[in-house]
Amino acid sequence: MKDVLILCAMGLEAGAIPEGYRVVKCGVGFRAAKRSAEQAIADYQPKWIVSVGTCGALDPELRIGDVRTVSKILSPLGVFEPHVLEAESVVLCSQDRIAVTVAEKRVLFEQGASIVDMEAAALAAVCREHGLGFACLKAVSDLAGEDLPLDFNRYRDAEGRFQNARIAFAGIMKIVDLIRLKRQSDQAAQQLGAAIDASLANIT
Repeated sequence: MKDVLILCAMGLEAGAIPEGYRVVKCGVGFRAAKRSAEQAIADYQPKWIVSVGTCGALDPELRIGDVRTVSKILSPLGVFEPHVLEAESVVLCSQDRIAVTVAEKRVLFEQGASIVDMEAAALAAVCREHGLGFACLKAVSDLAGEDLPLDFNRYRDAEGRFQNARIAFAGIMKIVDLIRLKRQSDQAAQQLGAAIDASLANIT
């Protein structure tokens, strides 16, 4: 495990990883992920980076908490083919924005992806540049058939970070839906944590 470094976008995900793994919280979006990966490589000199986190479902068959490894990444940064872990594999769309609506998710699904995230492509690009092994493990936190309660993309600063105070204010009228989304994210993170050991068996 000393050669493997796990990068998670959020503390919720990082906190679910079992003890014994080296874990770095990289932040949300391409810019934060790239900066964190570059620094983590310099600090830890891993042979493998694994992107572990929650994702949105594009495939209507996927359910909350479903854990998938990624066989291909489609993104504005290029196409990547990560190492396939010990889990059911899917194609990931990685983009620097949240897929908010059912309509947006449907378009991405029609382009060939089953899940969507905001960091994997940036991490894959850094790993390619440094000649490191790369893999992805994701768990579904929102369904293909549901709109998110807010367009979270509207509440990002110039560096791509989410502005939590603005989100909290905007979400006052959406509190029930936000609580539901938080509950779904918690379930997805727990499923990720439970799947880590078995999923990473072929690289650790």
